[in-house]
Amino acid sequence: MLSFSEITTYFDYNMKAQVKSKLNLQDRVPLQDVIPIETPFLLYLDPSSVCNFKCKFCPTGHKELLDQSNYKRNVMDFDFYCRIVDSLNDFSKPVKVLRMNKIGEPMLNRNLANMVKYAKESGRVGYIDLATNASMLTKDRGLELVSAGLDRLNISIEGVNAEQYKEMCNVNIDFDELVSNIRHLFVNKKNCEVTVKIPKNYLKGDDEKRFFELFGDICDRIFVENLAPIWPSFDVEGSSGVNISNEGQYGVPPTEKLVCSYIFYAAAINADGTVSACCPDWDEKLVVGDLNKNTLKEIWNSKEFSDLRMLHLEGRRKENSVCAACGHIKYSQVDDIDPFREQIKNKWVKQRKN
Repeated sequence: MLSFSEITTYFDYNMKAQVKSKLNLQDRVPLQDVIPIETPFLLYLDPSSVCNFKCKFCPTGHKELLDQSNYKRNVMDFDFYCRIVDSLNDFSKPVKVLRMNKIGEPMLNRNLANMVKYAKESGRVGYIDLATNASMLTKDRGLELVSAGLDRLNISIEGVNAEQYKEMCNVNIDFDELVSNIRHLFVNKKNCEVTVKIPKNYLKGDDEKRFFELFGDICDRIFVENLAPIWPSFDVEGSSGVNISNEGQYGVPPTEKLVCSYIFYAAAINADGTVSACCPDWDEKLVVGDLNKNTLKEIWNSKEFSDLRMLHLEGRRKENSVCAACGHIKYSQVDDIDPFREQIKNKWVKQRKN
């Protein structure tokens, strides 16, 4: 198998897409300079916590695990969603990014395009993206998302043929149709950026080369990711049958940190309206509020959320069982605010007193 560097070199001048992860690292705000943050930079919102795939490397692919967890299968009601977007007016600034996915497949919500359009027209969201397995990305639905104003569509490819999808995701798909629908989207994408990625761990032989040949001319960014143990209390190695390499999800070496940066600038809205402190909270054990009872601003500034942040700043992250079992901070987060922990803690204490 070609190494990632060899793939990058080989295909640089033979495809339209950049070999680049979905991370936007340019012009990134130094968190230590802006925490405490009055308006969240990033909101995850799960239009559907249900998924139509049963991927080995994802908690939703394991029914017995789900049955023993707090995970709830829901599709978000459109009217309730509109009230959430309306409540963003409580904040002094627009949310920078609304990411319309968390644990489920967002396209299982038939109102997805209308949800994108409503948020886009609200003036309270600067940028909207979502991740999908693209199995329900028909040509018409792709055009609907583009017309609604979607800024970026992140497509997760799980194999280079139908047989691999059956093996990895326990699903039967028409692979040729999947590729055709992505091609149609790319041709008609207007200002919507299209990214495509695949997990490296399952690929063998010439699979990487085949992946780039199939998708390199029908997306803006293309990337081969590493599977990583990002989900708390989920054994990705044991469940997927692969060995996790000592590489980060996006090719950056894993780094141990005391403080999770996510909880200071982001939150995750579950399909039932509860709010988790972070996206990796797949089984909803780190819920810090409920939008059926409180506003998002109230939850963002709540004692529950604030206490969790302080726990991290005090170097006691592993006293929280969910945070202790989470690998996202090590394998996927690019921000590192550990060197500024005392500085941020002092500002945080001062804010709480006021």
